[in-house]
Amino acid sequence: MTETVIPRRIGFKSVFILLMTVSIGLLLLSKPFISAGLPKEWSIFLATGISTSLGLSLVLLKIEGPVENPSIKKKRLWLGVVVSFAISFVLAFAVKG
Repeated sequence: MTETVIPRRIGFKSVFILLMTVSIGLLLLSKPFISAGLPKEWSIFLATGISTSLGLSLVLLKIEGPVENPSIKKKRLWLGVVVSFAISFVLAFAVKG
């Protein structure tokens, strides 16, 4: 079977792990960022971006079909980081209403 950058299917276990990672990351990281003097929106942006990057990278690299090809691993890691911070930006700033 050939390895692709985006897995063909994402399972319920992966979604659960991603949601738990984001939830725990928001709970643990947003308060320290606010205490450091960042505005609430930036704290949420950074906490969500970091926790989602970790969770999505874990899902893409370990859970949904571990990959052997270093090039595919690198692309999946970058995909996770870019998508995570893009979604985090939308959640923190663009949906502000």
